[in-house]
Amino acid sequence: MEHQLRELGKKIIEHKYDLSKKIDEVSLSLGEQPAELSEFVLNLRGELFSYFGQALYEDRKTSQDHFINWGRKNGELAVQHEVPLDKALSSTRYYRMALWDFMRNEVNNEKCSVETVMNAASIIDPLLDETVHAFSVAYVENNNRVLGLAREAIEELSVPVVRLTRAVAVLPLVGTIDTHRSKLIMETSLQKCMELQIEHLFIDLSGVAVIDTMVAHNLFKVINSLKLLGVNVTLSGMRPELAQTVVSLGISFDGFSIAGNLYQELEAMGIRPQKSK
Repeated sequence: MEHQLRELGKKIIEHKYDLSKKIDEVSLSLGEQPAELSEFVLNLRGELFSYFGQALYEDRKTSQDHFINWGRKNGELAVQHEVPLDKALSSTRYYRMALWDFMRNEVNNEKCSVETVMNAASIIDPLLDETVHAFSVAYVENNNRVLGLAREAIEELSVPVVRLTRAVAVLPLVGTIDTHRSKLIMETSLQKCMELQIEHLFIDLSGVAVIDTMVAHNLFKVINSLKLLGVNVTLSGMRPELAQTVVSLGISFDGFSIAGNLYQELEAMGIRPQKSK
């Protein structure tokens, strides 16, 4: 039995590239479009089939490490190449089917017994499941990392402190401000004003449609924090709804100024932004 398992394993390794190409035949037979079979893809598949062959005569721990590492490596690659997770995982059954067809032919050609094939399957199936698990975990981890980087980039762009003169800057806010973004505004505006040595910051709210009570409270926390840093703050573009929210909160307007129109206020300070044609 051990001898037949070893021989079957060696044959799988010997035919690893034939098995790799077989995956495309299997996917076509199921009415699915196979991936482009480049040399890179062929080698990746061949590597996994080699591990299947080795698993029939190597110790379990060594085999398990091979499959886990292969799964993690290819989970990362799938994210890099923007392959959807469901599509990537659908190929799992192709490996299983290709191996079963290969081993069935070995039985039909009387190269190995049915018992040997069943033993081989009992070794290969759990390792394939282990590979799928490692692949899925790596895919999710790397996909979350990529999404996190994208979210950070978007968040940085959502709080743009733009310098107008050496000591004057404007923070134009556009879109919805939720609790998370108001916290981001707090952190970024304080940091940027310190870095740029800003003395006067205009916070323009003309692009903000709705601000709830909690966000309004947090926004005025930002203003108070800036005041502690010695930064003068002017709010511009405040809509009537926001003004009503501020009044209902009993927030004091002491310590900062309010401008109805940012353009006019900048002109009054001698800062002349270019008019749009």
